[in-house]
Amino acid sequence: MVARRRGAGRGVLHAALSVARAGRWGMAQQKGRTSKADATRRQLLDAAIEVISERGYADTTVERIVEVAGVSKGVAYYHFSSKADIATCILVEGIGEIVDDFVAIAGKAPSAVEALTAMMDSFAATIFRNAGFGRILVSELWRRGREWSEPMRALEERLLAVLRGQIERGQREGSIRGDIDAAFEAVAVVGMVLTTTLHYIREAEQRVEEGCDCAEAFAAAERSLTARICDYVHHANA
Repeated sequence: MVARRRGAGRGVLHAALSVARAGRWGMAQQKGRTSKADATRRQLLDAAIEVISERGYADTTVERIVEVAGVSKGVAYYHFSSKADIATCILVEGIGEIVDDFVAIAGKAPSAVEALTAMMDSFAATIFRNAGFGRILVSELWRRGREWSEPMRALEERLLAVLRGQIERGQREGSIRGDIDAAFEAVAVVGMVLTTTLHYIREAEQRVEEGCDCAEAFAAAERSLTARICDYVHHANA
């Protein structure tokens, strides 16, 4: 408001401009600090995914995570309270993004078949982009007694509810058999896509070990899986 009071004199105007510039500079500094902190946090999560997917959660240590991330333990404990906190963030944030994708797809798809195809394709693409996360998810999705078990159950239920809703929509549209148990089918779809995607990733990794180009091996595996997902949705429930 001070900056708009031009009749108050040049001294006041200059003071107001100085305050505004200082405010903008402070905001820029804060944004820079936030961006750097976010990048460091992501770096730690990526390192944890790499280590946990290779060693398993029980054999993973914070020391090994920070070693892979290239940061100090102090930095790690600034962002996370414990190893369990790191694992919780990996799983809860990762599943949360998948749920958000499913909800967005369900809201836009003109039919159940298109929604289910897009959901499974999106799910598979997420695992292809981060196989380590997929391996941790397979290991921990149905495990009890972990710090992240309860929030994961809630997200799993949301994920299954969205899938179940589209299966039931398909039954109403006549594209999915009416005698299919929608709740069972939703669980089966999640397990099928997750494990099948990891199988295709392993096949791509084997091709790379045999000398194939890495990018082409993974692209070919993802194309093949996407085609089979589309075929499954269109014909398995007809």
